[in-house]
Amino acid sequence: MPNQPSLNKGILILLSLNAKDANISSSNVYFSFQDNPEKLLHTFSQPTAPAENTSGNTQIPLLEFFNLTFELDSTDLEPQSQSKIATDLGIHPALAMLETMVQPQVVGNQTSMPIVIFKWGAKRSAAVRVVSINVEETAFDMSLNPTSATVNLMLRVLDAQEVNNNAGARSIYSSHKGERATLVEAYKSQTGQAPDIKVTGASSTLSPKSTAATRSKESKTKISA
Repeated sequence: MPNQPSLNKGILILLSLNAKDANISSSNVYFSFQDNPEKLLHTFSQPTAPAENTSGNTQIPLLEFFNLTFELDSTDLEPQSQSKIATDLGIHPALAMLETMVQPQVVGNQTSMPIVIFKWGAKRSAAVRVVSINVEETAFDMSLNPTSATVNLMLRVLDAQEVNNNAGARSIYSSHKGERATLVEAYKSQTGQAPDIKVTGASSTLSPKSTAATRSKESKTKISA
């Protein structure tokens, strides 16, 4: 079983071609950010031209992108990663792992573009395609191995058709949509548009009406005392 990355760090999981799940394993390898990016650009847009399915109905899947920039530095590797490899190769291994996420996967007669799971905290996991990797190497050792770099990633969230043949990606796609729906209901509750709901993994939040009622009750209790 591979070492599990810290839950406080952003993670990219490269799914195997026929992944049964999206868990980190010997076949589903991962890249963990040394330091989380300070900013994340989350973009939604409509496609330029609608796609027409076999029934003649027009479908316009929403385009969703994540864009993030982060730093890599061989001197900031975690203790378990500090080894002669880091000394001899700098950040070459980390850059090579990122590069595999844009290279076609080939298993037997099957060839497919890789599917990556972007995990960002407890409330955001999405099946994505790495559209582009931009690397600016900023420092080198005596052998010209890069020791520091700024990396920019453009990630496109995949639609239902694109994840259809990968069970691991399908499960993340469904949970991504489900989590968004849950958060919408949480917002409705926060703003008094719907009954209170319990959000898993977060402290319970009362709607404005509930909050007012609670304060009123506390006030009456104090007066009667």
